[in-house]
Amino acid sequence: MATLYAPSARLIWSLWASPLATTISAAGNSGAWAAPANGWNAASAVDLRDVTDVSLMVSVGAITSSPSLTVTLNVFDDQGFAYTTGIATSAITSVSTALVSGGLHGLTGKQLVLPMWGQLAWTCTGGSVTGTEIALYGR
Repeated sequence: MATLYAPSARLIWSLWASPLATTISAAGNSGAWAAPANGWNAASAVDLRDVTDVSLMVSVGAITSSPSLTVTLNVFDDQGFAYTTGIATSAITSVSTALVSGGLHGLTGKQLVLPMWGQLAWTCTGGSVTGTEIALYGR
């Protein structure tokens, strides 16, 4: 029997569903690399094992001062070294939304084979953003 391709998206990680605050005024991330106990059971908050493509969605509900928020998907190799993927939002400076996608089926010359584990990292300078949601979907 042939395996059917099921292009259904699923939520991989959400700021709102995490224990982290939705008000951002500095750098932060979804969580660090968890070193494996036996060499094979590594982990991070962003599980990319079953996805080939991702969409990173960021929304900001309110701002204070003149913030600049950027969100990036980083990935880990098998030793826990972090790599920036290029899947990153432009600077968000007002109440708005941002969407960026990537992965195996990305733009020509920009395809990326996702490893098993990742991390969402953000930087906010010049103020704060509140009512913030960072969501990573994969399929």
